[in-house]
Amino acid sequence: MRLAPALATAAPCAAAPLARFARLMSHDLDEVRQQGGRVFCDHELRIVGPRQSLDTQLYYRPLRHLGLGRLSYGATVDIDPGALQHFYLMQWPLRGGEVIHTSHGDVHSSPSVGTLINPTDRFHMRHQADAEKLFVRIDQRALAQLAERLNPGAKPAPLEFAPALPFADAALTSLRGLLSWLFYEASDGSLLDSPLLVAQIEETFLLSMLQALPHNRPELRRTQPAVAPGFVIRAEEYMAAQAHEPLTVADVAAKVGVSLRSLYAGFRRHRGRTPMEHLRTLRLDRARAELNLPRDEATSVTTVALRWGFGHLGQFAADYKARFGELPSSTLRRARGR
Repeated sequence: MRLAPALATAAPCAAAPLARFARLMSHDLDEVRQQGGRVFCDHELRIVGPRQSLDTQLYYRPLRHLGLGRLSYGATVDIDPGALQHFYLMQWPLRGGEVIHTSHGDVHSSPSVGTLINPTDRFHMRHQADAEKLFVRIDQRALAQLAERLNPGAKPAPLEFAPALPFADAALTSLRGLLSWLFYEASDGSLLDSPLLVAQIEETFLLSMLQALPHNRPELRRTQPAVAPGFVIRAEEYMAAQAHEPLTVADVAAKVGVSLRSLYAGFRRHRGRTPMEHLRTLRLDRARAELNLPRDEATSVTTVALRWGFGHLGQFAADYKARFGELPSSTLRRARGR
């Protein structure tokens, strides 16, 4: 895998980034606009100049709260999505360039200068014919929830980043390295196949954004989350190992040697949720992993929900959609290629 100079990975890869995750190959303008809208959002797409035709290639791997992609159009195009609304878009060319026009000013993007578009920014861009770019789609709600955990109780304005990402700056060295590693793992590694690891990796990436990039919430860069006490970490490890068992909070407290009051207080302070909320999230992740890889034709949403302790199927479906953005039945259908 060959990344841009500013994001060169330490480990060579056999193929281009995300080569195993082709989403769209098309010369048709309407198809490109429609299928691209499913990854991004509804947008206007126009070919600029005569005697040009599209040769669009889109590779995309969705994770939990992030989506990693590679995109080229093969022609100079103008793109006008208005505002993204529900996600941030980080992007940078591997080759060629594009110009992004925002209310904060214009950014001439190149392999050494990326862009970060906020959900509420109205913008449009011109993508040059020779340009190919990588991008990260970042769920707005996930980033807002992390900001709330770092600064609980605050009611600030929505989080907004500066539009330019000067990857050559020393301040972005760590973020560059993390992006290179993330695209390497997404393309050729195996760590992102584990739902539990994905959750931790995505949180690390979101924290890195808040720490490394300029934005309108400087208190988030100063705020360091308190290190969780050992009993909270042990409780998490125990619940992860025994998520398939009929655990109670009392069981967990007894296992780690603290009172119920202390266990609840530790989770609220250091995790922003109760122990049972943490366990429910673990079980939702396990249920999703099973729906993504059904054991056999007898696997159903009902059997998976009951296996992971969700007796109320309507509530399971609602919690599942709130966490993953789709119903469990949709996950199962996709896994079976239907």
